[in-house]
Amino acid sequence: MNAPAELRRRIADGMASAGARSVVVARGSLVLLAHGLSAVQPEQRGDCWIETGGETLTAEDTMALLRHWSTGVPFAHGV
Repeated sequence: MNAPAELRRRIADGMASAGARSVVVARGSLVLLAHGLSAVQPEQRGDCWIETGGETLTAEDTMALLRHWSTGVPFAHGV
């Protein structure tokens, strides 16, 4: 939960500079960034992900992780 993490967003090809494919939106604890990602409009979440401890969590993984933390429903990704 408190692992350091980065919230990243894919950059549209026309806006990318010198081969950049993503931008760091925020850095902080995994739990904080997971809640931040849940505030992104659902149709835009597909362009975002969280990187933590060498792992990449898609928006779907992140929403499952939040459900696990709040309800105890098993989470299979391994974070």
